[in-house]
Amino acid sequence: MAKRVIRLTESDLMRIVKRVINEGKKFGSFDDEEWYDESDRRASFDDMGDEDFDEEKFEDFEDFESKHGEDTKWFGRGEHGKKMFDKYREVKQRPFKVRTRRGM
Repeated sequence: MAKRVIRLTESDLMRIVKRVINEGKKFGSFDDEEWYDESDRRASFDDMGDEDFDEEKFEDFEDFESKHGEDTKWFGRGEHGKKMFDKYREVKQRPFKVRTRRGM
């Protein structure tokens, strides 16, 4: 396969670097089976131990949004986000867990 030369602007490069640095800092779940990263992509914890993370539990959307709402794409913002959070909470019957990688 031949190598190609591509051109990146400084802003392209900054965006890529920021994305790599921030990737995998926070994960959320209503159960311990399905976890999602802060960009709302499915994540796997098969090879990770709980000791690598700090965990918080949120019973209501307001507490969650005030702490993590700006940093994640989970649920959305405002009233729409509250409706989604409440619906998941009703179905799963568990608090929403946020795991933050230690040292981040």
